[in-house]
Amino acid sequence: MSSIVHLKRALLASALMSVSAGAFAQEATVLETLTVEDEAVSADQATGGPKGETIIRQVSVGKSDRPIAETPRSVSVVSEQRLSDQGVDDVSDALLYVPGVYAETFGPDTRVDSKTIRGISAPQFLDGLRNDFSFYNNSRIDPYALSAVEVIKGPVGALYGSGALGGIVNLTSKLPQEVPAREVFVEVGTHDRARIGVDLTGPVTADGNLLYRFVGAGQKSGTQVDFVDDDGLFINPSITWQPTDDTKLTVIGLYQNDDGGLTSRFVPIEGSLLPTDNGNFVDKGTFLGEPDFDRYAAERASITGLFEHRFNETFSMDVAARYTDSNAKYDQVYPFPWNVTGDTVPRLLYSARNEAQSFVSDARLNADFDTGAINHAISFGLDYQNSTTRSDGYSQAFSPIDMINPIYGTPIPSFTRTRGPEQQTDQTGIYAFDNLSFDDRLFVTLGLRHDWYNDAADVETRAFSGNAGVLYRFDNGIAPYVSYATAFEPQPADSRGFTYDPVTGRQIEAGIKYQPVGTPHLFTASVFEIDQTDRRLPNPVGSPTGPEFVQNGETTIRGFELEAQTRYRDIELLAGYSYLDTEDKVTGFELASVPTHQASAWVTYRPQGNQLEGWFFGGGLRYVGSSLDGADNLKTPSFVLADALVGYETERWSAQLNVQNITDEDYLTTCLARGDCFYGQGRTVNFKLATRF
Repeated sequence: MSSIVHLKRALLASALMSVSAGAFAQEATVLETLTVEDEAVSADQATGGPKGETIIRQVSVGKSDRPIAETPRSVSVVSEQRLSDQGVDDVSDALLYVPGVYAETFGPDTRVDSKTIRGISAPQFLDGLRNDFSFYNNSRIDPYALSAVEVIKGPVGALYGSGALGGIVNLTSKLPQEVPAREVFVEVGTHDRARIGVDLTGPVTADGNLLYRFVGAGQKSGTQVDFVDDDGLFINPSITWQPTDDTKLTVIGLYQNDDGGLTSRFVPIEGSLLPTDNGNFVDKGTFLGEPDFDRYAAERASITGLFEHRFNETFSMDVAARYTDSNAKYDQVYPFPWNVTGDTVPRLLYSARNEAQSFVSDARLNADFDTGAINHAISFGLDYQNSTTRSDGYSQAFSPIDMINPIYGTPIPSFTRTRGPEQQTDQTGIYAFDNLSFDDRLFVTLGLRHDWYNDAADVETRAFSGNAGVLYRFDNGIAPYVSYATAFEPQPADSRGFTYDPVTGRQIEAGIKYQPVGTPHLFTASVFEIDQTDRRLPNPVGSPTGPEFVQNGETTIRGFELEAQTRYRDIELLAGYSYLDTEDKVTGFELASVPTHQASAWVTYRPQGNQLEGWFFGGGLRYVGSSLDGADNLKTPSFVLADALVGYETERWSAQLNVQNITDEDYLTTCLARGDCFYGQGRTVNFKLATRF
């Protein structure tokens, strides 16, 4: 019996226990909207139940609970309330208003949440543990399961090890809460969308030592692409046991099953960015595959444990571990974007059966103490990652299709997928960091890490990573800072067995944070430079027996970011701007799919004490500047999109309408030198009705 079946049974038992716990728990009360006091609040405080605070200023993604205003680097957080206000459908949606992040790089994608941070593809973490290993072997995390989405910008190798050259995205799960709360919602919308979900939490026992939470949702939906569905189901039960004030154990289960098609179409440049030879453009909804063949179905089951214990006022420990089993069925006929003739494009048939198993863990011992006037928050940690992935695949040339007047039904030939080898990787890291503070004015962060990384070819990589930062906060709330950080990314052996050094990255960042005393406002400005070295490039010698690559690739990314989170009476404003100047030092070209300019603003208005009380309104504008294709030949045009929110809520009911891309703009998110482009998301209109009881 497969491990995913065992996990499904365990999760079903956990889910039944959670629901039963809710049935016997004390009478639930409706959570009131939390207000921000003068001091910073934690992410847990701000998102305790189905409703929460929009602006969060303290996170744990940096393996400490230091407020953002005292952290000498750029950090952004999307709260649970903001996820709800903006009506996000996936994690990429959640990042659309975060400066420095380019979300939906390749348009809406039912396979994966694509995003870059400061021009570099970003790994995804869940509750501080790595969540993505390889590609297209997993399901996307449903945002309804999350209490926050946290973004650390710039290299974070000293904290998280390999791969985090431009930053990371950490997803924070909804956890059991002491205050009882229950929410059920239904949602309908564009593309025949129908969705239902539930979020239940509260104590199981009268003394509050045992808490539960059950979150789940299911949907049937189409997409903007003809014949492509986006159906899914997830259940996310969790239990927290806190026998004493000093000890807490939380166990989180997650089962998710997504079944639909593929919105990624690889539309040729002729027909998207440029007209075809016949002067035509492909509609963003035109399907270019085979309706009876194309499918992407992903299944995931995981179990996570989070353990905290405080020994005394000085020492504490945190342990987190997760096992995940996932698989995906991936069948697609897609355009081969070369040799377009008139309106006709050749196609390829691809079929794969992908699977992955992973175990990740992180344990650290913490000490909080003073040495004279200096406070230290020191941690010594050990983390371990093991992943096994395999892909059985097949591909062949397939019949061409007329992109303007497509005709489907070409018979699918019989084929046998080639069994792929198991790719196993191991990473072990030891790290230490110290967060120092002096007189509540000077804040210093120091970190050092050493990693051992082994891949399927038994290639061992060893690397050091580090970070250092200093921030000084003046009495008026202005806090200039400077920081330095490094990271690395291992490179696999080539097909001839030659091994390579890891790609390394370093960042220098300087900025100013401003949080006026006694206010909920937070403003951040930063400038930075990221350098990557030892990138692999094709070997120009072309020897049939020598290495396939040489490691002389270098890139430089320079940038500037602004971010504002502020409130005035009943109005909240979130705004940001980012500028990126990228260069491949070998070719002199800009990096592909990296907009030079991005800007956004989101406003929410919740009237209090007048005739409009109970209503809430929101709206946003997003500007994405032009980007190049990696060869400085093709430019993807800039675009501006508008989103809107209107809703009404009482103590027990809420209704809201979200519209994304109000004017239904047709736009491209990126075009690549290889010859294809990707359409962005058209207008969507979703209506959600929720009850809390």
